[in-house]
Amino acid sequence: MARSSYRRPYRGGRRREAGGGGTRFLAVLLAAALLGGAFWLLPRLSGGGKGEGELPSPVGSSSGSSDGNALKGSEAPDGEYRAVWFSYLDLADILTGKDEVEFTDSINREFQNCKEMGLNTVIVQVRPYSDALYPSKLFPYSKYAAGKQGQDPGFDPLKIMVELSHQKGLKIEAWINPYRISSAADSAPCAENPGAKWFADGATRGDWVVQVGEGLYYNPAIPQVQDLIVSGVEEILQNYAVDGIHFDDYFYPSDADDSFDAAAYQRYRDGGGQLSLGDFRRANVDALVQRVYRAVKDENPALVFGISPQGNVDNCYRSMYADVKKWASQPGYVDYIAPQIYWGYSHPQASARYDVKISEWNSYCKEPSVKLYIGLAAYRMGDEATGFSQNGDDMARMVADARKKSAYGGFILFRYQNLTDGGEIAQKEVGNLKALLQK
Repeated sequence: MARSSYRRPYRGGRRREAGGGGTRFLAVLLAAALLGGAFWLLPRLSGGGKGEGELPSPVGSSSGSSDGNALKGSEAPDGEYRAVWFSYLDLADILTGKDEVEFTDSINREFQNCKEMGLNTVIVQVRPYSDALYPSKLFPYSKYAAGKQGQDPGFDPLKIMVELSHQKGLKIEAWINPYRISSAADSAPCAENPGAKWFADGATRGDWVVQVGEGLYYNPAIPQVQDLIVSGVEEILQNYAVDGIHFDDYFYPSDADDSFDAAAYQRYRDGGGQLSLGDFRRANVDALVQRVYRAVKDENPALVFGISPQGNVDNCYRSMYADVKKWASQPGYVDYIAPQIYWGYSHPQASARYDVKISEWNSYCKEPSVKLYIGLAAYRMGDEATGFSQNGDDMARMVADARKKSAYGGFILFRYQNLTDGGEIAQKEVGNLKALLQK
């Protein structure tokens, strides 16, 4: 199978189908009950009982599992990191065009669901497109706040999320896409966006900001770009009591050809630089990662900085120009690495099978201070084409097996809506994982 056949899909995930998550979820519960399924409802939440998007309670039995003993004797390591990603798509459904009360009620309910499931960390995407889900002096408000980039929603979503998460004993990390300005026409930046300003300037257009397909991207080779990104991290850390900063796998755009940074590379070579283009690009990303790590630690050594790369390390190195093996084996880059191992135990490509991948990534974590967190694909549960079973216990088995690895420290689920909007198999998966976490 070609390398690209198990590349990680678009990180935004899938939008809800028409009809709403709550209606579909209740229909799943009713169907399961009629079939004799053992779904138990969560305790009533304050103010509303059975609300939209609640997570299921444990399924009574995982009979039919391909390995009935897989979960026996599984012990969580001390301080196990149990997180879920809240992408901008998760947040848009409860934020865009909503007032402060509506957003507060919705995110409060969703954080409560996370707490009751046994999770302890939420990772919220606050900068998806050179924008912000908080008032920023550097970036305009995201269009996912009030419906149009640059439009103030009238309240501070990040402030609310920080306060509510901490009230519930959840940690919260601010998730940033450092280089992406836009991915298509419908995400085009407003005039106040720094990326739009640099693209409009003939002196920086095509150099500091580069168009690839329909998208715009900051050029990682430009010092002023690195300064902007680091200043954005510092702004969050100085204004919000977040527990960390999180990057995912967007570094160089995967389809960037040699022309993407030709001018910057030529300047480097003219100055005596000897690195190949690939090594030059990886050095640029390394430099930003180190600077962000230092910014986080300078603000508070207890805060964390972590990165979630693609699960295929070759794609990371050759396509995204992210030298994740270096980051996981040397101090000064990250506190954790969270590969997106989004394939099941029976993937048709042997090298992509879950048990093979967790062993591979565990071997990369040679630096004792770097924890290994496993990114799990909640949205793929039951998808036999990517190696998942129909048993309803793959996620629980994956956590149990990862716990056996020496560098393992926790897991992250992609993404929140996929924990609540899935079909019967997905709901069994969530219930069985919840049961494992409550042991």
